[in-house]
Amino acid sequence: MEIIAKAPASCGELVEGVLDGTPFLVTAPISMYAVATVSDAFTGMHGLGAKAEEAVARTLAYIGQDSLPFGICLASEIPQGKGMASSSADIAAVAYATARSFGRELTGREIMAIAIAIEPSDGIAFGGLSHVSHTTGELFGQYGNVPLLSISIFDVGGTVDTITYYKSKGNRGNQDAAYRQLLHMVDQAFRAEGHRKEMLLGQVATGSARLNQEHLEKPHLEDFIVSAQRWGALGTLVAHSGTVVGVLWASDLQERDVVQKTLKLAAEFDGRYRYMQTVRLISGGVVCEIRP
Repeated sequence: MEIIAKAPASCGELVEGVLDGTPFLVTAPISMYAVATVSDAFTGMHGLGAKAEEAVARTLAYIGQDSLPFGICLASEIPQGKGMASSSADIAAVAYATARSFGRELTGREIMAIAIAIEPSDGIAFGGLSHVSHTTGELFGQYGNVPLLSISIFDVGGTVDTITYYKSKGNRGNQDAAYRQLLHMVDQAFRAEGHRKEMLLGQVATGSARLNQEHLEKPHLEDFIVSAQRWGALGTLVAHSGTVVGVLWASDLQERDVVQKTLKLAAEFDGRYRYMQTVRLISGGVVCEIRP
């Protein structure tokens, strides 16, 4: 028996900020995963860090079990310390797989509650794009029919510890009006269709990226935004508590064109931004496969 649970990474967040004193974000899940496997073919824990091990323990306590009678392993392709929800994905994958081994299917809310007890958490456990508080776990809204935008991911260098960052981050100035406008634009985007939806999401991401410069500055970001737009990008999003910057391309742009434009942008910012890889924006949520 094998239970395989996949949880997505994120390329930062579509929006992140503080509104009426409450921290919030709108997720940006991508086609990069942490994969947890529970199996009766081996025993013990393999590849789990401290947070993932705690997630297993908290999940067992939540479902009323003393121990996991199977082996569990975790494999992830998500870089750590970059603001790509590596810990959130690890926690979501192992929590879901652990519960599923006892016949329980955890909801996004249940996974988020387990994650929040460990650290501030991205909302990647929720389907679609989600508007959540990453510090309390409260779900404010979800958006379906996610456009499969291409995202070219760049790294400005270094790492950020999420827990330390949120303990030190303050709400510098009152940006409530700006964040209300961005959230209104997200609502508008998901009432629109086709290119207008994608264009609005690109504008939202760029607006939030610029606002975040007051909290965690990305060097040369404005130059990068302008250059990306010159190459035809819809917008630029950032890891608000990390080091990655993503360039959003229209979902119908041919792969070869995405590659060509990305390589030219990478050459232009060589030595300042390191190109990592290109992925797709996807719907969030844990996907599970069970093999006899």
